[in-house]
Amino acid sequence: MDAILTSKRVEQQTYRSCMGLLKLAEKYSAKRLEAACERALSFTASPSYKSIKNILVTGIEEKADRPEFQPTDNNYGITRGAHYYGGKHHDQ
Repeated sequence: MDAILTSKRVEQQTYRSCMGLLKLAEKYSAKRLEAACERALSFTASPSYKSIKNILVTGIEEKADRPEFQPTDNNYGITRGAHYYGGKHHDQ
């Protein structure tokens, strides 16, 4: 809530977003909302109502502890290792 309240120049503009978040807690549960907020804050210091709602709708707040792929030990940050593709090593 603090991040949303401080995200706009006029604080009154943020009240609607905060009220919307409270409604999301009623629909999805306070526990899921809290997890979604934590997930959103891991991406940006000032998450929006829309981003938090999208996290809840897609259910990715529950997947926060499971990385999509494991990083490799090489110097290239975007290269995926054989373990990403099922552990098979391709010799070409």
